Amino acid sequence: MNIQEKLIQKYPLINKVDSELNCYLLDKKRYLVFWDELIKKDSIEEVLNYLEEKTKNTSFTEYKTLIVIGKTKEKFKKVDLLYFNNVNTFVVFYLINEETDEVYMNDSWISAIGLNYKKYVRKINEILNK
Repeated sequence: MNIQEKLIQKYPLINKVDSELNCYLLDKKRYLVFWDELIKKDSIEEVLNYLEEKTKNTSFTEYKTLIVIGKTKEKFKKVDLLYFNNVNTFVVFYLINEETDEVYMNDSWISAIGLNYKKYVRKINEILNK
């Protein structure tokens, strides 16, 4: 079973967002995005720009947290996995290196504009590591 199927079944994810993104609503203002391409350190800015452009519509709330599930072949530090656009959007990455069985995630707690993501990232990690 692949990562997306496992999360859809076990979370469960039932609220697919009408968007170009492969995205589900987790809870108020929090979205789970499945990223198909390999995520590299030098492609993060491109990913962030793409996400910002694709979430500027009525399918998404004005203030939001995007949890991006993806694959990588690089090593990441916890601080490299959280971004804020200084306006209304947090993006936190949950990256899996299938070659080394390593997971890179940021499960910190934030208290800004009601966009905390800690419990969601931990639940995703729990589901994927069972």
